[in-house]
Amino acid sequence: MNSLADSVSAVVLILMLIAVGYIMGRTGLMKKEHKSFVIKLLVNISVPCMCIHNVFTDFSVELIKSAGALLLTPMLFNIAMILIAFAAAKAMKISHRRFGGFVVMCAMSNSLFVGYPVCTELFGAEGTPYVMCFYMMNTFFFWAIGSTMIYMSAGESRLSVKEIGKKLASPPLISLLAAVTLLLMGFKLPSLLESFTKYMGNTVTPLALIYIGFLIYETGLKNLKPDAGIWVVSGMRFIISPLIMLLMCRIFNIGGMAQSVFMIEAAMPVMTQSVVVSAYAGADEKYNALGMGFTSILCLIAVPVLMLIFG
Repeated sequence: MNSLADSVSAVVLILMLIAVGYIMGRTGLMKKEHKSFVIKLLVNISVPCMCIHNVFTDFSVELIKSAGALLLTPMLFNIAMILIAFAAAKAMKISHRRFGGFVVMCAMSNSLFVGYPVCTELFGAEGTPYVMCFYMMNTFFFWAIGSTMIYMSAGESRLSVKEIGKKLASPPLISLLAAVTLLLMGFKLPSLLESFTKYMGNTVTPLALIYIGFLIYETGLKNLKPDAGIWVVSGMRFIISPLIMLLMCRIFNIGGMAQSVFMIEAAMPVMTQSVVVSAYAGADEKYNALGMGFTSILCLIAVPVLMLIFG
């Protein structure tokens, strides 16, 4: 029962942070002109610092070299979910401006902003390496494919190869790959940089969730009515996604805590970054914010149920 209580507590904490953003908007403490600053801070500084700090504190050369199936499983899982989500978007005839965001919402989970604190509450420090394996693949596919699809949805035409290359060279993805490369080369992060990246990285979760709360305020609670697309996103996140992950774990013979962590991570709400990138690119950020807010609420039910079944 403690694990169930912890899972509910972790999700409630996320909703409380979202509520802060909503209240700040309602009371006038946060206004529309503040959004650009928050987005630029997150994408260009805070998220890259978080990636660097997490790699150097939660990974080791031995873990990366011996990961094998622990990295292959979430990698193939992400590929499978992207293909399923793309097919669903085509079948539902999702509008061009929402297409990329819809695929990302269906295929990729909030593995860090929500998944990390939830898994920490449920499994403790022992679950962190598995969280990071999932996060690494989830983050790579988001910045390599998901963010590119969102940018394509924001424009009138397809991105050129050169433009796609520029989007791939995003600060978060570059910092993640650079940190892993340096770690494999034996580089150790100086204590000063470790503290700096830690402090800056710690701003990601509250800032991102407060930003989402403000978007919900802008949208209006009365307008938080999920359409058919959002219901499909919810079904993907909490039913299809964990089932696909369970299948992958069975194929690669992954069990125990690793399977439990992967299952919980697969069933997390919509990625916070999808809202941030949608705003940065000029896509339909409010649609993604609706998906994030709605699935965060449903997560209150989904995570305890998953823990009851698979925990």
